[in-house]
Amino acid sequence: MALSRGQQGKYRQLVDAAYAAEAERLQGELPPKDTWRREINLAATGCYSTKQMNQLNQFDDVMMELAIMADDTFWIARLASAAERRIRWVIEKQFIPDLEFLEQRKLDWQYCKSICRQMGIPDRIEDCPALLLIRVLQAIDTHIRRLAGKAHVELIDLPSGYFRKGIRPADKAQAKYRHDHHHHHVKHGEAA
Repeated sequence: MALSRGQQGKYRQLVDAAYAAEAERLQGELPPKDTWRREINLAATGCYSTKQMNQLNQFDDVMMELAIMADDTFWIARLASAAERRIRWVIEKQFIPDLEFLEQRKLDWQYCKSICRQMGIPDRIEDCPALLLIRVLQAIDTHIRRLAGKAHVELIDLPSGYFRKGIRPADKAQAKYRHDHHHHHVKHGEAA
């Protein structure tokens, strides 16, 4: 999927800043900005155009390259923590709702900690580093699969069903439709 409109705007701003910084550093010995930008895209992502880039890894890769050139500490710090933010999002927005659906009760990070109690998980998800979050994600996914199997629930029928890999596109479309037209089964601690 190509970059979003918001990502395009952020990308263009950082291209301008990086190009200006490089022009100053090299005393103007740069190709035209559009040619230079495409060379950076290709080197950072393997894609010539932002229309060919995906919204995750490739966007992050080109933005990090530009941020370093522009000496933009905001973007450098933001991109360095991107993996942690994405994993936290999957846990909080996909896996916890799946667990709530299967357990029929409101759950939070503390429940996830109990699944992974031997890993020494921090009390707050925000304090969990990316490498540990990956292990937590795997453990929670295994737990979800175990609970779903015991309850005879197909993974496609979970709230996150349409996000899961290994599911046929037609089944994903059907699961997305169900997800979009029915609210999650557990809200505010009550089973629906």
